[in-house]
Amino acid sequence: MGHARTMTVPPGTDDAAPPRPARPGASVYGMELGIPLGGCRVLIADDSAFNRRTLTRFLQWAGITQVAFASSADEVMERLESFAPDLLLLDAAMPRMDGIGVCRSLRGDPRWRDLPILMQSALHSDQMRTVCFSAGTTDLIAKPINPGECIARVRYHLERRSMVQELRAFHERVERDLRQARAMQLALVPEPAELATLAERNGLTVDSVFRASDEIGGDFWTAFAFDGTRVGIFAADLSGHGIAAAINAFRLHTLLTRTPPEELRDPAGLLRQLNGRLCEILPLGQFATAFYGVIDRADDTLLYAAAASPSPLLATNFGVQPLDASGPLLGAFPDSAYTNRRVPLRRGDSLFLYSDGLSEARNAEGAMLGEDGLLRLAERAAADAPERPLPALMAHHAALHGERLNDDVTALWITRR
Repeated sequence: MGHARTMTVPPGTDDAAPPRPARPGASVYGMELGIPLGGCRVLIADDSAFNRRTLTRFLQWAGITQVAFASSADEVMERLESFAPDLLLLDAAMPRMDGIGVCRSLRGDPRWRDLPILMQSALHSDQMRTVCFSAGTTDLIAKPINPGECIARVRYHLERRSMVQELRAFHERVERDLRQARAMQLALVPEPAELATLAERNGLTVDSVFRASDEIGGDFWTAFAFDGTRVGIFAADLSGHGIAAAINAFRLHTLLTRTPPEELRDPAGLLRQLNGRLCEILPLGQFATAFYGVIDRADDTLLYAAAASPSPLLATNFGVQPLDASGPLLGAFPDSAYTNRRVPLRRGDSLFLYSDGLSEARNAEGAMLGEDGLLRLAERAAADAPERPLPALMAHHAALHGERLNDDVTALWITRR
């Protein structure tokens, strides 16, 4: 294994080599050298010392100084482990195991599946090219080696690898950021223990489902108690999906948490205030649908106002009926007015709130469920599982439309005990 060594090639050590200018935009054989490749590592696998020296000279002209060598298949595997090259220049006629076999072996190892492999071959037939590419070769270089072709192909694949690695790193960073944003979005929703305490203290049973169609979305909801006998329920759906919708959800949640307690008694007034602020901060064309209701245990009522939200469902001993949720969108028009509506909500009655991710789901034939279809599912769930209708409703919904929906989903079933 005497040939399996690494060397750093100092620039200008070969009298036959054209000078390699250090300035940006330098060229060799009329080719722009592009991005610097001094940090790239190339492994030359060839049993000919002359070929190794020649290829090293060409790599030096291309601006590559970190070069390692191997003269057999075993040495290739050894150098891959220790040198971790960015590109492999592989001779098709290696001893014992030829370059084709080496290439197949490397492509079977996940660690080297994406490594650029440039196969050198004196055979130029179509059959040979087919065999090489079938084995996983990235590109071919014909022997005898043409320096201009060698430099161009090496640079192309190294630059491409560099861009792919940058894109992969960017993708991984975005995924990390999205996971963190997703965790932040989940934090907008009441914690299970907090929600259980609120429900127990106020004579409620609350079941909830909250999930985004992608990493993050624009849905959120929250609940809070005030005035001793009142519980506020707020649910919103910001337009769009992804980061922009999530940021707007954070904005709306922040506005809501900064609202003085005395302003929480009036749903229409709260929506009017939130609308004015959202009109100031949301980009043009972005808006929210919302519902805010106040459950008052003292007079057995639900006082609510809505901003074009899906129609909530009120379940009583007389059946399930939709509530009027009409009203201007939040963030669309600065002088919008909202209307308070009051309905009875006695012990044993339930309020079902949901986002349009449920009602606008489509089945395998493309038919939309719609609010009427969701009402029928709610009636069925209330009949099948009166103690906990929401899990039954979601199971019926999944049977018709699948678990994976194309929109964010918020679902709340709140029952007075």
